[in-house]
Amino acid sequence: MSLQVQNLSKSFSVRKLFSNVTFAVNPGDRVALVGSNGSGKTTMMKIILGWEHSDTGSVTSPKESRIGYLPQEIFLGENTAWDKEKETLSLWELVTQAFPRLDEIRAKLDKIEAEMASGNASATIQDEYERLMHAFERAGGYSWQAKTIRLLKGFGFPESRFYDALKTFSGGWQMRAFFVRLLLTEPDYLLLDEPTNYLDISSIAFLEDYLANYEGGILVVSHDRYFLDSLANSVVAIVPEGARVFRGNYSQFLEAREVWAQEAEAAQERQDRERKRVERFIDRFRYKASKASQVQSRIKQLEKMETVEQIRSIPKLNFSFPKCESSGEVVLRGQEISKSYGDHQVLRGLDFSINRGDRLAIIGENGAGKTTLMRIIAGEDNAWGGQLEFGYRVHFGYFAQDEEISFEGEESVWDRMMRDTPFDMVPNLRSLLGAFLFSGDDIERKVKVLSGGEKSRLGIARMMLRPCNLLLLDEPTNHLDLNSREALLNALDDFPGTIIIVSHDRFFLDSLATRVLAIENGRAGMYEGNYSQYLWSRKFYQGETAEAENSSTTQNVSDKKQQARETVKLQKQISNKIQRLKRDIVENESEISVFESEIAQIEEILACPPTDFDAARIAEISLRHSDLNENLNHALENWETLHNELSQNEAELERLREVSC
Repeated sequence: MSLQVQNLSKSFSVRKLFSNVTFAVNPGDRVALVGSNGSGKTTMMKIILGWEHSDTGSVTSPKESRIGYLPQEIFLGENTAWDKEKETLSLWELVTQAFPRLDEIRAKLDKIEAEMASGNASATIQDEYERLMHAFERAGGYSWQAKTIRLLKGFGFPESRFYDALKTFSGGWQMRAFFVRLLLTEPDYLLLDEPTNYLDISSIAFLEDYLANYEGGILVVSHDRYFLDSLANSVVAIVPEGARVFRGNYSQFLEAREVWAQEAEAAQERQDRERKRVERFIDRFRYKASKASQVQSRIKQLEKMETVEQIRSIPKLNFSFPKCESSGEVVLRGQEISKSYGDHQVLRGLDFSINRGDRLAIIGENGAGKTTLMRIIAGEDNAWGGQLEFGYRVHFGYFAQDEEISFEGEESVWDRMMRDTPFDMVPNLRSLLGAFLFSGDDIERKVKVLSGGEKSRLGIARMMLRPCNLLLLDEPTNHLDLNSREALLNALDDFPGTIIIVSHDRFFLDSLATRVLAIENGRAGMYEGNYSQYLWSRKFYQGETAEAENSSTTQNVSDKKQQARETVKLQKQISNKIQRLKRDIVENESEISVFESEIAQIEEILACPPTDFDAARIAEISLRHSDLNENLNHALENWETLHNELSQNEAELERLREVSC
């Protein structure tokens, strides 16, 4: 049975969000819920969860099925449970809350083991013990740890921080932890509202692979076109003419929508021609008695003609950047750019040169220093080392990653824009706001009540107030819907100046970038081409490097500092592995104890079987004894393997410490 949404409608005051929406999410489905900002996607998810009521329609799901929900933001509003968790729990404690069933089963097993140890070895208690052991295994009793570590690493958490207090992580990393816990609970249906918002490119790729193999149903809202194309197998679109359900990914839906629009337009033209033909007949023979019956027939034919439903266009941004004088050939040059926060060095010795017309994408994992570099270039951060030199006649505009923070006051949209508007732009301000979908009463709304997408649009509009030939864009597509992203991409494609952009939208980077500056471990490398070409170049370079290392017979000893850093890094990796092996050994020894305890109890029974045991029952117990011994042997072999691996790693760690000394 599936999660069924039937004829849902919802309005706020006089504004209709959606009407008569019907679709289903089956196990294994990946359904993309798409629509423009404000079309009601998040509201629909809350209705499915039972957090809000619909005007009409119903939502049904299989009995005892579990629905998991990832909101866009867990830190907004009153959330006392989360406030307590982030103040008191470690990362590991938070994510392993996903396994309460295991704790419950383990407690019951401990109780039964205590009874069995005290001499209670009845068939009833042994049957219950065996049932619980099977339940423990089905619930992931022997795999939960590996699954947890895989997800934490896939989401970018270093193993050295698994046991750090949750409050020591930034809000974005806390959101990742919340997401990991949700995935570990493995609900029957996942409702994901902008799941890629706090992820970097590598984590998004991991999430795509993970969700591709998820057994439950998924309903996802996302503005990441690559993500939707790689994940979704059907689309539910909230569009001006109502709602449409399409089997396929998002790009295929867009192609189909174009075909629907063309077919509807052609059908309308055919109907218009037919209507005119019938009307001409009526006008010509209206007053001829011999044609009266035919005229009446034609009039009824006109009345029965149904209006052909047209594919109505979605309101879109429509703008282009103002013209600006050209800059010099060299727009920006950086030398030995370095930045530290306390003992943590984010950027170290970055060198780069940017020429007129470049579309430079700055990429790297979260925390790599992308935003830090953008703030340095924009003059928002003055505590850094190195040299930064702008070229001749360079005028830049800056869109900050936290641009929405500047729209939190009591001002209206109009008043907020007027603060930054040059005198000569005032007559054009209303038209500019209209191009960014702020018209009529919208310009009197307080900026603090705007949605994330509306604040992003307003931030881009603010960049239009002054001509510039260098755009500094730090995550400009955050919160923008797919149509707005497309409009921004078109405007940037037509922009004649230079662009430096940070984004985790791979479709955006592939379509726009001509060069890539990749930051890793504080260093940066420059690659020619877009993001896909960067990936190919990186893979090719790494392959050539590995081949060169294999064929080389001499070691380059000139960079001792680099070698020392690599040694420290390796020590840390081995130390983390040792801790993991120790945890695995503890779990393995617990498993061995369970097997040995049950084997001992069975052997006591077989040594002196109760009088009510028949031959069949004794044979059944003997078979269980054989299975347990086999499991015990496997566990002992695993114990020996783990200890050998632990010894080898401890010896290697000691050797590295001696070398570093």
